[in-house]
Amino acid sequence: MTITRPTALVLLVSLAALAVGTVPTPLWDEDEPRFAAIARTMVETGDWVVPIYNDTLAVDKPVLMHWCMAAAMTVFGINEFAARLPSVLATLVTALALLRAGTRWFDATTGVVAALAFVGCLLVGIEAHAATPDAILVALTAWATILAAEPLLPARNPGGGARTATTGFPQLSIGRAAGIGALLGLAVVCKGPIGFVGPLAVIVPWIWWQAIDRRLDAGGNTLRDRAAAALGAIPDVMRSLRPFTLTAAMLAAAAPWYVAVSVRTGGEWTTGFFFVHNVGRFLTPMEKHGGSAFFHPLAMLVGFYPWSCFLPLAIVVATRRVWKRAGEATTDAVLGLLLVWLAVWVGGFSAAATKLPNYVLPAYPAAAFLVAVLAVEAVHRGAWAHPRWMASGLGWLAFGGLATAATVLVTVRYGLVGAEPAALVGLIPVAGAIACGWYARSRPATAVAAFVVTGLVYTSLAVGPASWLMGDANVLPDFVRRVQTRDGAPARIGTYMMASPNIVFYARGHVEQIGDFRTDDVSRFLHSGPDALLLIPEQHYGEIASVLPPGYGIVARTRPLFRDHDVVAVGQEAHGGSRTASAAGTTR
Repeated sequence: MTITRPTALVLLVSLAALAVGTVPTPLWDEDEPRFAAIARTMVETGDWVVPIYNDTLAVDKPVLMHWCMAAAMTVFGINEFAARLPSVLATLVTALALLRAGTRWFDATTGVVAALAFVGCLLVGIEAHAATPDAILVALTAWATILAAEPLLPARNPGGGARTATTGFPQLSIGRAAGIGALLGLAVVCKGPIGFVGPLAVIVPWIWWQAIDRRLDAGGNTLRDRAAAALGAIPDVMRSLRPFTLTAAMLAAAAPWYVAVSVRTGGEWTTGFFFVHNVGRFLTPMEKHGGSAFFHPLAMLVGFYPWSCFLPLAIVVATRRVWKRAGEATTDAVLGLLLVWLAVWVGGFSAAATKLPNYVLPAYPAAAFLVAVLAVEAVHRGAWAHPRWMASGLGWLAFGGLATAATVLVTVRYGLVGAEPAALVGLIPVAGAIACGWYARSRPATAVAAFVVTGLVYTSLAVGPASWLMGDANVLPDFVRRVQTRDGAPARIGTYMMASPNIVFYARGHVEQIGDFRTDDVSRFLHSGPDALLLIPEQHYGEIASVLPPGYGIVARTRPLFRDHDVVAVGQEAHGGSRTASAAGTTR
């Protein structure tokens, strides 16, 4: 299977898949509208240093993501497309990194399959269209890891035979080390210390491993030889990585903003971010996002679908080959890098108390690369090394499609009205499993191509048209826009017993967030003027009924997605009617 013009192919196919998923759906609570609101404030105020959310300091994330969104908003306006565009572009940049690595370390086919496997898995498709920092972090860490590993790989043996002894150990050039450091500095401005620590936790042990291997290849394999090689490899790591150049470049890229925001906020942002949202999240579950040590591996089976059907097999085969050290040195070194890459990101976040599926998204490029290497090797051999595992993987592919359809139909019963057609997306993996099984024995290259197409079509449709159907049920953003302008002039929005970032973003102004059970503050807000409008869960309406000004009551209501109660808007009634919403003010 020979591919000509691989860069053009990856760009065109990836852009097509990402474009299908780029639909104008409202932002989803909680993170998307919060981050977009911060970016909007930067555009409106011109202050791109201090992140502000609803007139309060936002300490949960650094600003690179907000900068990217704000830059897009200055070009395309303040809307959902501009907020999500940086993630789309970052995903494309990551795909190009995998194409580069696969092509240089193996061949163009491996690079193309790795890039498209990354774009064509479920969580990447979701995060590629989300107004969050994860896709940007993945692009920066993937490029930094690949650029660091590239010159340190052993030279490929033209004959493809056994390992040969080598002398010396390669070293990053000063320019490359500075470039990698700059990428890591941007990653730190994107999501904090993990942008620096994470890639180094992959690269440093892998380089040490490679240095030990080269010393052992030069002679000796006893326990004493191994211990001596391990100690002797430490200076090799220090020389090859140029840690002082790399760290200086990272600080040059990251420190100016961190110093500026610390000075501007009197250290408040720095304290809140590092101690609450870094140390605190690692030590204790925040926002009820906890889980066992198996959370991330299991979540990755869903997030990396459909390619996760073969990821366990790929990990087992790669681990066995690296352990035996019997293969070609360059191939084994790459497989070792990918295994360390996976282990560090998945294992590291599995040790943290707070867990979310997107935390291990930086491991997905390694997973895509790993399955691509072994899939293309099978194509070159003309046969599958483990046909029973292959059949099992295709079975899981079909099962995942059926599970997708069942999940959509179940969610329809819990409020996702009108989304039944989205269940048809589940038929794509079933058809893909049949096609791959049909071609697996006689035409393995066609089987791999069919799997690539299955992943791309399934992911793009699951995130695109299916998300459009689900987004239509996300009624809160439109409700906020409608009630805010119900009398022609913009209303001042307040909330009681709820704190939805969607309200803040779509209100396009300050939202008075009244503390729980502070009915005196509710009264003060509603008495402040006829333009005051309060949003409140209906079950709490009785708590404030006695403090409402004369002529005030429920003027509109809506039922948010997956909620068993309405959200009502309380304001001045047009004709002093009863305190119930009219049919015209109801959204279902």
